[in-house]
Amino acid sequence: MKQQAPEKVRIGKFFRTALPPFVILVVGICVILGFLVYKVSNPGAVPESVNPSHYLLPSLDVLVSSSNGDAIPAWWIPGLKEAPGIILAPGYGMNRSDALSLAVALHEKGFNQLIFDQRGSGAAPRGASGLGLSEIEDMAGAVQYMRKRPGSDGNKIGIWGVDVAALAALRAAADFREVRAIAVDSAFPSPSDFLSCKIEENFGINNRLVQFGCYQIFRLGHIPDSISTSSKLPLRQLSDRSVLFIKGENRGRLGQLTKSLYDAVRPQKELISFKAARIHLMSGEDLKNYDMQVANFFHLNLK
Repeated sequence: MKQQAPEKVRIGKFFRTALPPFVILVVGICVILGFLVYKVSNPGAVPESVNPSHYLLPSLDVLVSSSNGDAIPAWWIPGLKEAPGIILAPGYGMNRSDALSLAVALHEKGFNQLIFDQRGSGAAPRGASGLGLSEIEDMAGAVQYMRKRPGSDGNKIGIWGVDVAALAALRAAADFREVRAIAVDSAFPSPSDFLSCKIEENFGINNRLVQFGCYQIFRLGHIPDSISTSSKLPLRQLSDRSVLFIKGENRGRLGQLTKSLYDAVRPQKELISFKAARIHLMSGEDLKNYDMQVANFFHLNLK
């Protein structure tokens, strides 16, 4: 009769047999998820086809210090002396020139303006996109710049932000009472929402387990930011501000998330819908209407 191997030997043999394939499977899954996160976090350079001079706008090249010390290249477009200042922050996959048509409409109303790119985007991307996490530090630095900029009313500041910059704008507005009016295009409550949207949009994957796994990989690369912004958006702190929510039919789920944020904010808020929310390289009558309505919003709320 064949003698049965001791239990410890059998367990050890099982692990020697099963563990390597399991480890290979886990590593493979992590590599695939990491690839998805990398592609979403690095949308790539977006060349600037025009600059303020093409729109006959006066401008200066300036550097804004992020709250973490990074230097952010920006355009300063002066308006009337001591007029309110507005921060223009184009979103993911866009660049500064995508905000210039809006800058023209705001310049006609006398506003001072600061325009800067988001991380991972623009003509010369600054590292990878934080999908709204790291961008909060940049937006805080931009607000500080506007507070101290000579010739601009540091007590009346507006922000226009698109997708990742919209999240940063809402966070910054909650932290700085000088921000009195916020226009957010394609806003969302959490970076995980935006990551899920981009995974579905870029790769056609609409699977909660995949999206959850990708977000955990993303968080590992942004541990300090994840800890500092782990709480929900402080929407109650915006109750005394004027907030304009913009949703577009072209941005699918992001439009739905924008509507849900609009429903959660009280009381001074507006919601407008367009066929197209802001994206890279827009033109035509829809763009003119968009710029006019946003400019009017700031004119009414930053008198």
